Amino acid sequence: MFEIIDQWTKIIPGFMLIFSRLSAIVISLPIISYPIISQKIRTLLAFVLTMILFPMVDFSTLELDTLSGLGLALGREIMIGLFIGFGARIIFESFTMAGSFVGRQIGIGIANVMDPTSRQQIPVISQFWALLMVTYFLVADGHYLLISTLFKNFTIIPLAGGVFTPALGERIIVSGSRAFMLALKLALPAMAFLLLVDTAIAFIARVMPQMNIFWVSLPLKIGTGIIVLIISVDIFQLLFDVVYGDIATYIQAIMSELKGA
Repeated sequence: MFEIIDQWTKIIPGFMLIFSRLSAIVISLPIISYPIISQKIRTLLAFVLTMILFPMVDFSTLELDTLSGLGLALGREIMIGLFIGFGARIIFESFTMAGSFVGRQIGIGIANVMDPTSRQQIPVISQFWALLMVTYFLVADGHYLLISTLFKNFTIIPLAGGVFTPALGERIIVSGSRAFMLALKLALPAMAFLLLVDTAIAFIARVMPQMNIFWVSLPLKIGTGIIVLIISVDIFQLLFDVVYGDIATYIQAIMSELKGA
């Protein structure tokens, strides 16, 4: 009887720790964390995954004798889940950032629409490129990477054993700069093409000063912007392998840093 009581003192905290980490991952991973998916569904998903993973996770070494120790362990698991999900989410946000760069170059940077994935006002081109990224990711079975992350992180990072090192903070900062550079690379062809259009418009305005250049430039830039968007579909398809590799590499690197490797 006392052995059963001793086991329950580890089973209940173990279940709470697993559920905390999975909940944090679910609310931070791309696609799964989008507000278009109900909060109740995300909570139910985390609970079901906890029930599935609970028999597979080793929590026999847990030593949580005090309530404060349990609270600290829960906070650690939540932070671990947020860091893991942040790795994939930041790469997705680079497409939104790239769309805002191009939108300003076209001249429709203030033309915002409601994004159904985040329920926020974002530029039109940002929404188009973000939805295009999600489509490519799902078609390429990228959701399997997210699902495997939910399971594999417990084999790499032991329960209540995550380590927060200075290298982890450096990795997050580097990932932010990497996402910004990726956004620039995605937007650079369109921005260069539109810069040539601006140069041509400026040349026409110099040669023909009697022309109402503002009346001509706006439709011309919007038309060329639409052509750029059509071309970007093929460009993103070629670059998707690099983006997918960045997501997988960053998630693996974050889990390795949290393990203390």
